Amino acid sequence: MAVLDASVYVALVNAHEKDHARSWAWFERTQAAGEPIVAPVILLAEVAAALSRGLGDLELAHRVVEQLKGSAAIELLSVTRPMAERAASIAADHRIRGCDAVYVALADQLDDCLVTLDRQQLERSAAMVIAQQP
Repeated sequence: MAVLDASVYVALVNAHEKDHARSWAWFERTQAAGEPIVAPVILLAEVAAALSRGLGDLELAHRVVEQLKGSAAIELLSVTRPMAERAASIAADHRIRGCDAVYVALADQLDDCLVTLDRQQLERSAAMVIAQQP
């Protein structure tokens, strides 16, 4: 199983991202192996923001979010209070941005790998979880 960070999903859906091909290759390998992919439900807002702000394409942002909500390939998990509290501790103790800490907390809770393109998240989460790039 892998916890998918928003940075990887944005690269998957945006062919203009420099890591698009690498992210697709990882996604296809993971799917072919039958490995589950999960993400916290905040992935919806993060993807919408990245696409609407980064590309200025509100319609694309809404369309991608609708596709993600119906995806059988990625399971979106609720952010529970204990997970949010763990994320707060991770954010404070490791100087990780708030939303990034939620992904780390989920990977920690599931004892799973975090897949991210965010260098800071990758480096700072390594003390708690296995973190890797796609």
